[in-house]
Amino acid sequence: MSFRTRLGLLVAASVAVAVLAVSGVALWIARAEARSALDRKLDDRVAVLVASGGRLPERRSVQFFGRFVPRDVLAQIVAPNGAVVYASDEVLPVTPADVAVANGRARRHRTDVSADGVRLRVLTVPVAPVGALMVASPLDEVDANVAGLRNALAVVAAIGVAGAGLLGFLVAGRAIQPVRRLTDAARNVAQTQDLHQPIELERDDELGELAHSFNAMLEALALSRAQQHRLVTDAGHELRTPLTSIRTNIELLARSEQAAAPAADSGDARGDAVVALDTDERRQMLDDVQFELDQLTELVNELVELATDQRSQGEPERVDLAELAASVVDRHRRRTETDFVTAFEPCEVVVNAALVERAIGNLVDNAVKWSPPGEAIEISVAAIDREAHVRVRDHGPGIPAALRETVFERFYRAPEARSQPGSGLGLSIVDYVARSHNGSASVIDTDDPGTTVELRIPLTAEADSPPADTS
Repeated sequence: MSFRTRLGLLVAASVAVAVLAVSGVALWIARAEARSALDRKLDDRVAVLVASGGRLPERRSVQFFGRFVPRDVLAQIVAPNGAVVYASDEVLPVTPADVAVANGRARRHRTDVSADGVRLRVLTVPVAPVGALMVASPLDEVDANVAGLRNALAVVAAIGVAGAGLLGFLVAGRAIQPVRRLTDAARNVAQTQDLHQPIELERDDELGELAHSFNAMLEALALSRAQQHRLVTDAGHELRTPLTSIRTNIELLARSEQAAAPAADSGDARGDAVVALDTDERRQMLDDVQFELDQLTELVNELVELATDQRSQGEPERVDLAELAASVVDRHRRRTETDFVTAFEPCEVVVNAALVERAIGNLVDNAVKWSPPGEAIEISVAAIDREAHVRVRDHGPGIPAALRETVFERFYRAPEARSQPGSGLGLSIVDYVARSHNGSASVIDTDDPGTTVELRIPLTAEADSPPADTS
């Protein structure tokens, strides 16, 4: 069953329940009002009979009462012993409650009785000194009115339920039009793999929000696909260089082994010249292979770092960015002879500690690589404008202003850096980590020579670190 049909049936069922409830209450009120009106009529007739009768004679006087009996009610007199001493027409059934009224044990009594197949409403009141006066009126009119109202309400209810179901079906059809468009768009994206198909839906309700979220998802998927394609293309290009170098060196080493070994024939079948390598050349080629393998390993590790989902590396936690930076500096002090000048201010942030520590480590690695021997590297952590700023400064050749945005792109390496070890992914990972935590990374201007790279991450809401002096 479709959603449209279910919604139409739901509307019809809701209307049916509401109509039945209203009809039941209306019938109950109508019946109560009709019986109340009948009771008031009986009260009026009793008042007329009592006021007209005066004092009853000792003998039965049908004529006396008959002249004052209203034509729309039945009346009879019941003696204290329960005997009917007067009846205007048919004799009404006498119940113990009526006898109690005639004996003076009760003031008045109302009841419904049936006489000769006719339902009657009976009012019994005491009449001194003869006993009790019983006045009755048929309930046929009340029952007929209630039955007519019940039939009318049944017809109205049937028409209302049918109309509500049809209206609900039509309204549901219009309501699910955006959902159908969204379904068609999702199906088309799945079939064509074209992510540039936004849904044009100008609404301010939940369906409009759903369409907006779907468009945002398509944009994110398109961006992710473009980044993935670029990463694969760049990685393929970068991987070819070390692989080609390694293959060439290994082939030369293998050919030199053939030249060194005694052979039955002095030349090979292809006529290629085989040259033996001396010890220094072999060592140089092995060093080149080792260097290229190290570069390849680093490149693969950084590619895995970029391709790994941040959420799979642990949940964000509250950490002190100064402590992370201090641990990175301590690690580099043990591995290198470079001097570090630090200025750390406590800054609490909610981040993935492993990712941020890797980003700070990349900044320090980059500074160590470019810093001249004997020059110290300056590292600071400070809170500025509700952000934690990590600055790493070296005293190397610096980065031209035109390249300060380009250095954060994947695999980009400046011309003077292509002779240095590295993959061109270090600063790209820093930028990725910053954006993953709603922050940013940039190369900032300084008056002194060298390069200063800054990583900015928002502070936690509870952090109240005073802003640092940026002068």
